[in-house]
Amino acid sequence: MMPRRRAWLVPLGLFLAAAVVRLPDLGARPLHHDEGSNVIFLLRLLREGTYGYDPTNYHGPLYYYLTAVPLLLGGLSAPMLRLVTALLGSAMAPLVWALRDRLGNVGAAAAGALIAVSPSLVYYARDSIHETILVFFTLLLVVALLALERAAARAAATGGIGWAILAGAAAGCMIATKETAWLTFAALGAGWLLAGRPRAARVRSVAAAAACGTALLIAAALYTSCFTDASGLAGPWRALAPWARRAFEAEGHGKPWWYFAMLLGREEPLLALAAIGGGLLAWRRRSPFGRFLLGWAVTTLVTYSAFRYKTPWLVLNPILPLALLGGWAWETAAGALPAPRWRRPAMFAAAGLLGVTLTRAVTLSFVLHEEDGASPLIYVQTRRDVLLLSGRIDGYARRHPDGRRVRIEILSPDYLPLNWYLRDYENVAYYATLIDAPRGDVVIARAEDADRLSSRLGRAYRREIYDLRPGVRLALFLKTLASSRPSGIAKDGASP
Repeated sequence: MMPRRRAWLVPLGLFLAAAVVRLPDLGARPLHHDEGSNVIFLLRLLREGTYGYDPTNYHGPLYYYLTAVPLLLGGLSAPMLRLVTALLGSAMAPLVWALRDRLGNVGAAAAGALIAVSPSLVYYARDSIHETILVFFTLLLVVALLALERAAARAAATGGIGWAILAGAAAGCMIATKETAWLTFAALGAGWLLAGRPRAARVRSVAAAAACGTALLIAAALYTSCFTDASGLAGPWRALAPWARRAFEAEGHGKPWWYFAMLLGREEPLLALAAIGGGLLAWRRRSPFGRFLLGWAVTTLVTYSAFRYKTPWLVLNPILPLALLGGWAWETAAGALPAPRWRRPAMFAAAGLLGVTLTRAVTLSFVLHEEDGASPLIYVQTRRDVLLLSGRIDGYARRHPDGRRVRIEILSPDYLPLNWYLRDYENVAYYATLIDAPRGDVVIARAEDADRLSSRLGRAYRREIYDLRPGVRLALFLKTLASSRPSGIAKDGASP
């Protein structure tokens, strides 16, 4: 048993291990298309002070309010944009230590380590999207519910009220983060049923009311912009139909049923094998907590696999219970080792396996993050060409008499995340298609429309081609300046 005075070193070490691969160089890779979608609402919130939930797209409001804080304090930059998800992703690993009364010291440390070095969790914590936030609050909800269960078993009528409020806050934040929160609630319920020990029935009515009331209050406050827009209350319910339709129609993101199993086998083999071992042990030993984790993990994986719509970041949802199940397996295995002769070799072996996984996480997040075939986690990732393109426009604007007021026309439906890189320009028009009489000094269109656009613009423009993401190329047209000096070499060697 670890001395209590040194127990704090474990969560500290887990946080540092997670943070060291999530926080550095957050601007290393260009913004993803989905980050560009989020930026639409973020910039409106920051500049106009307004936010309106769209139940057909873009997910819930909590992400925008949380992400706005570092952008306000630290300025508009990619590291500030991604800071919230990177911090919450880092905080998940030490948060698992709060489950050590169920997982054991070894199991909690092992589960935290699996979360800290998971290639999937690391990769997507470095993107400013909703999924990491949803998974963090899922873990917080589980921690609070288990603590509430423990308190309710031994306390008076109002026992555990603090844990009930925390559980409600976590649930409310989940609802306000993403529409798929309801799938997580269902999976947690399935795990509770499989455990076969409905201890939640012992929770006092006061605590249950506090949890539900807090969840509804937080969700309502966020969806109504602090109760200033009552129509926002209908948002989560109006979202169910379009998101259910998307789940089955796929909308260009259809994958086979085994997609997430393949992803886990390829990118998370250590976590997957540990979770399989934990599941088998939980079933054979009839462990209530082990079966809870098993039911939660299997239900989540099966549910997300059943939908045709699949994107790789959705795998974070089953990874969380699988990591906890893997930690439970390590605790059981550690208890079965003959002491003390085999413990040290086992620790070195475990450290080696975690090191291999960490190496993969670092390689994907810092080295191969633009290589399409390197991993299924790298999904329609924006090319570094977008930085060249935006840099080219910046150089042009510095020489143009209008500077940042230069007229920019975007005639392509595929432009995200250019809206982030052009955020400081005051005269940008988004048409999403070719128009009859373009008149911008800077015009951007699909590469396949470049010839038609060129005939409409005339000979006063210079054309350059840039890759946006796999399968999408953009043509940049810059109007020749009468008294200009070349400020650099363009990608194709031309200068305006």
